[in-house]
Amino acid sequence: MMQDPVTISTLRKLGLTYYEAKAYLALMMTGMTKPSVIAEESGIPRTKIYGVLKKLEENNWITIEKGRPSIITPKYPREIIEEKKLIFNSNIDSVSNELSMTYDSMMSNETLKVRILHCVDSIAQLTVEMMERAEKRIMFMGSLYSRQEIEIIQNQMLKSKERGVSIRIITMPTIKLKDEEINIIEMLSFMKTDIKIGHPYFVKSIMVDDREILLILSRVKDEIPDLDNMIAIWIPDPSLTSYMASVFDMDWKNL
Repeated sequence: MMQDPVTISTLRKLGLTYYEAKAYLALMMTGMTKPSVIAEESGIPRTKIYGVLKKLEENNWITIEKGRPSIITPKYPREIIEEKKLIFNSNIDSVSNELSMTYDSMMSNETLKVRILHCVDSIAQLTVEMMERAEKRIMFMGSLYSRQEIEIIQNQMLKSKERGVSIRIITMPTIKLKDEEINIIEMLSFMKTDIKIGHPYFVKSIMVDDREILLILSRVKDEIPDLDNMIAIWIPDPSLTSYMASVFDMDWKNL
């Protein structure tokens, strides 16, 4: 145990120096003993052992009974380590909260690199680029599709699935446009069980890896979306994307 680098490293994370960790482990092996024995067992120079033991006593790892020689006794490790863990975890929570507040403040003052697109081809191309960047999952939510868009993104959907990326789609079976009615489910039939029926709205959101989101909308006239008047907003914001992804996950579970 004395030579176990993992144990020494863990004790150091709990606040001990390298020598203090070595001394405490040596004491655990020998039991109640005197400083010279601890120095010999741990390999700590005798000129340093008294300073090391004093720090261990100050930090509540051992007790020292004064005498000639002094007698050193280790404290029960589970109790002392649980106490150190509570302090350590409390410090982590404090740092996490402070850094999160700093991050939120920084992000609120930073102008996001938002892109706005209006052309169907441009929107489809950006969708492909987002899918190419995906590492874990892609979510499509909404029913605003054009035949042209589906034809462009079909190939990239297959490529993404081959890379092990999860793709899930929530959409209505069809969408009625000015010149035709598109069977969305039929055109995306290769997705099989990765499609659920829902969201009969003329909007769509595409979320990638809780990292970036594309929101797509169109003007609606006589209950028919006008694909000549579309707008897409690309936002590379993890917070917004994760919030929308949580809504998607809820709907996916309930549909």
